[in-house]
Amino acid sequence: MANFCSECGSALSPDARFCAACGAAISGPEEAAAPAASPAIAPAPLPVTDVNAGNASPAPRRTGLLLGGAALLAVAIGGGAWLGLSSSGDKAATVENAGAGDDRAAAETATLYAVAEANLRDRASLQGSKIVGSLKRGEKASGTLVTDERGKPWLRLDGGSGFVSLANLAKSVPPALASLDGSDRITTAQCTVLESAKPGAASKMVLKPGAAVRLVGATADGFTEVGLPGGGVGYTPATSACATEPSPAKGAVANSLVQFDARTCELGPELEPYFEKARKARDAQNIEEAGEEYDFPVDKKFRGLRVTAVIVGYEWQGVAFGDPVSKVQAAFRQMGFKVDKNGDFAVDDDVAVVTTIRPTDASARSRGQSELICGV
Repeated sequence: MANFCSECGSALSPDARFCAACGAAISGPEEAAAPAASPAIAPAPLPVTDVNAGNASPAPRRTGLLLGGAALLAVAIGGGAWLGLSSSGDKAATVENAGAGDDRAAAETATLYAVAEANLRDRASLQGSKIVGSLKRGEKASGTLVTDERGKPWLRLDGGSGFVSLANLAKSVPPALASLDGSDRITTAQCTVLESAKPGAASKMVLKPGAAVRLVGATADGFTEVGLPGGGVGYTPATSACATEPSPAKGAVANSLVQFDARTCELGPELEPYFEKARKARDAQNIEEAGEEYDFPVDKKFRGLRVTAVIVGYEWQGVAFGDPVSKVQAAFRQMGFKVDKNGDFAVDDDVAVVTTIRPTDASARSRGQSELICGV
């Protein structure tokens, strides 16, 4: 046996197996000749021994096994972390998809109804999304409730057919309208709006004086349908309809009247009830497909312009204005549309329809001074 520790230089007793100062193991001839234990065989449980006993030989083997087990555990944890975080293989994807599935299962579903013609978009956003379809008034829509980047609610339709804003949907089928109004108004007194056009219906909201609303029209059973701030509709009995006055020409409600899409010729949900009336009237008169157009009167303000009629023709439609053509063209340029001096809209090559703003001819002068026409 060595008389001094090879690690720290402390004096050793003749039969010491460990240094009393630093704890280093003291090697001897018999230990050098002993075979190494195989790490592949799990050791049998060791009896508890007194660490102060003279024969403490099991202690080095136990220490080595514990260190080996810790190393194996570290390798296993490290390997698991690599598989879970670094790999793009199936297992990592399966875990992620399972979490997403749990979220979808917990998401709220709903079945709602369009209160006006509503655009379907390819994602839940008004900015940068594409219109992929539309819902007619009263059409059922089922899906999952989601929110956009601004926290606004949308319905993701079942089957992946698109997204529709909850501002255009209601919990029940909207009633048939006996007459249309469509005017933008400002409330002049406090007004209670109901969830549905039924006696005893629950209150939906209370409008305060100065709220911007739209009088959509009157139902056959004596209610007034009111377009609400932020979207959606409510109802008031005709005898206690909201006290209102016309809204100013410049304002959020008035400015949203014409929501024109030069790719599809759509002119927005607020004008759709008028277009529906015009189509029905045209069909009732048995006008030939390629025959004359039919117009339906409107009296609404839009960006300092006066909208006087909607027009339905063969594979085209439009809006008439009570303003000179130069003023109408300037208003649409301010909205970001590219309109040349002849009134034609600049569109991409893949767009099949043509849009122009032109003066009305002599035969149509009664409906306005100018008109926006879009179609093939």
